[in-house]
Amino acid sequence: MKIAVCDDEKRICGILAEKASEILPDAAIAAYPSGEALLGDAEFPDILLLDIKMPGLNGMEAAKTLRDRGWQGILVFITGEADRVFDSFDLHAFHFLVKPVKDEKLRATLLDARAELERRQQGRFVTEEPSLCHESADHGRYIHVQSGASHIRVPLSRLMYAEVYDRKTVLHTKKDEIEYYGQLSALEKVVGKDFYRIHRSYLVHLKYVERYDKSSVTLINDVQLPIARRSFDGFLKAYMEYGRREVRS
Repeated sequence: MKIAVCDDEKRICGILAEKASEILPDAAIAAYPSGEALLGDAEFPDILLLDIKMPGLNGMEAAKTLRDRGWQGILVFITGEADRVFDSFDLHAFHFLVKPVKDEKLRATLLDARAELERRQQGRFVTEEPSLCHESADHGRYIHVQSGASHIRVPLSRLMYAEVYDRKTVLHTKKDEIEYYGQLSALEKVVGKDFYRIHRSYLVHLKYVERYDKSSVTLINDVQLPIARRSFDGFLKAYMEYGRREVRS
């Protein structure tokens, strides 16, 4: 496993690299003083700790270039500007740490990143679009997805949200994540009115929405997702209608 740290502040870069080595001693650690230096390495990191505000090529630009090159590693932004968090969604950031980074936050993030990396390496990749919804007397509505010769039944009651990432759709259930090559719009057509497309990259199950404002939705597991400005009115209407349906049922 390779961890890269990129920060133009030499002292901070060194401290983060040293702490990362202590937290994950089996990992190879590489430190870069600029976005240009990071992009100059032909070997992609598995986990990247990336400062946003840097002279020359900033962190957002460097991350976009990596994603455009096909990098699918785990991205953790580090910055002194907490309001940049929403800018990171389209780059599929795994986490967002605000300077000065606390040791316990860094440790928790790196351990979570390692667990996520292991999950991806052992995960299932589904190769076909989901079939139409079906009804089961004991499990309610569900969709079927196919992984090679295996068919996977995904109950909609457990599907918290779905996102599109690098030509794949990722289903986030209460216990698992399932990836398949396909369009989020195809899934949107089959899951029904209990789900709403809040952003071009995210489809949420209204059942799991805990709170919202005009810029984001937070689910009951504290996952925060952005709402596109043009989608807010439609989301609000769908959420109110969902609440009325729940009262009647």
